[in-house]
Amino acid sequence: MNSRVWIVWIAILFFVLTANNNTLAQDTKHRVNELSAYNFGSLGKLAPLDQIKILKKTGYKGIILNSQTKTDTLNLDVFLAALKKDKHFKIHAVMIRYDFTDSIQKREGWKIILDKIEKQNIELWVIFGKRTNGANDGFIESKLKEIVDFAKTKKVKVILYPHSNCYIASAEEAMPFVQKINDPNLQLAVHLCHEIRAGNGGRLSTVFENVKQYIGAVTLAGTDSVADFSKPKLMDSSTIKPIGNGNFNMTKFIEPLRKSGYKGMVGFINFKIDEDPVSYLKSSMQEWKKITN
Repeated sequence: MNSRVWIVWIAILFFVLTANNNTLAQDTKHRVNELSAYNFGSLGKLAPLDQIKILKKTGYKGIILNSQTKTDTLNLDVFLAALKKDKHFKIHAVMIRYDFTDSIQKREGWKIILDKIEKQNIELWVIFGKRTNGANDGFIESKLKEIVDFAKTKKVKVILYPHSNCYIASAEEAMPFVQKINDPNLQLAVHLCHEIRAGNGGRLSTVFENVKQYIGAVTLAGTDSVADFSKPKLMDSSTIKPIGNGNFNMTKFIEPLRKSGYKGMVGFINFKIDEDPVSYLKSSMQEWKKITN
């Protein structure tokens, strides 16, 4: 093969590799995380099978379930049975809340949940409740490590869930616990609504940069730039709206999210959104695609 032919082949190979790299870069840049939704608000008032039907119809790929009540636990069994062989829609996570004032039986209910979701690629999201006497960092660390260790035997990933008005209220407050336990099975969540309530709406780039190597879950909703704390109801409604509502510039969340490298499913929190579920879920999905493209 003469030198001219070699040059032509090298040029063709270079063109193909460059085109593939550019395509990959564009795919990465414009990649849209799949969206799940909590079974809260008007959606959560429906039967489990109806919730699944509506979420699938409006383009969601998963659901995030509560586990606070006996009804929640019973419904979990229904969801698990209904989605056992579903390859296109999943239970994204089950939330547990460790409230220090609850009975020991209720506080330790997380073990029952882990037994139910064992080896099913469902995450366990852990909230520690309001600060009370006897609750301290040492206890949180010990209990969280216990949960993580038990969850590993069940092949379940654990996410430390910051929540406003609770012991751990923001992603940066969660980070020291994740760092200290230092277990690959434990990560933390970044929630737009709770970061807004923690006063971090104007510094989300810094938040994501600080916690990016520990992020295991991300959630958002439409929100105002500043939470209204004048009444509990207004705190919720000012920071949890259908996506696209509120005066917060969502690019201030989406761009740091992209830069963080997080590629998992994103949750839409719909707490106390009582509009028709088909309507707000559809409009929120449309807005999600718009702001991420």
